[in-house]
Amino acid sequence: MKILKRYSNRRLYDADSSKTMTLEDVALLIKRGEEIKVIDNQTGEDLTARILGQTFLKVSMDQKNIEFSNFLMTALIREVTGNVSEFFARIVQSGIGAAALTAEKLQGIIQAMIEQGDLKLAEKDSYLDELLSQLSGKDLTEKAAAGRHLLRDLATDHRILELSDKLADMARLVSELQQKENSPRSG
Repeated sequence: MKILKRYSNRRLYDADSSKTMTLEDVALLIKRGEEIKVIDNQTGEDLTARILGQTFLKVSMDQKNIEFSNFLMTALIREVTGNVSEFFARIVQSGIGAAALTAEKLQGIIQAMIEQGDLKLAEKDSYLDELLSQLSGKDLTEKAAAGRHLLRDLATDHRILELSDKLADMARLVSELQQKENSPRSG
């Protein structure tokens, strides 16, 4: 992941290459498949979403199709103010961004949905299964296919971790019961 810093003069700076970045440069990084994170140099605040929004607006306006840009931005605003989990499922179903969807990214998105109340924890596994089936039904690139395997592994790993936690709790309870049985009875 490429880390960019934004300075008080609103300039973006890539420390790795020691150069100032424009929104066009950010768009090129993303088109090449790189992930970015933008941090405010003074506060440490994560500005990634803001910079990605500005980059998207710049790229869409450069297409010289104002009607399309207005339609797209309006549609996105309407959609994200509704049920985010349904909107995300439709994005995955349409194949938008599926090639770049990693297990870690999906896990982060789903966890944020749970934390914000857009998805219930009890619905997590069925939601993940639905997304995976939508991904498997698409003719995607090899990267997306590899991503599906990672996602299945992650889902399995998550269930294994939950089961492992439950087993550890049970082992602790059994140990406590054994200690109570073996302790001298006061009476």
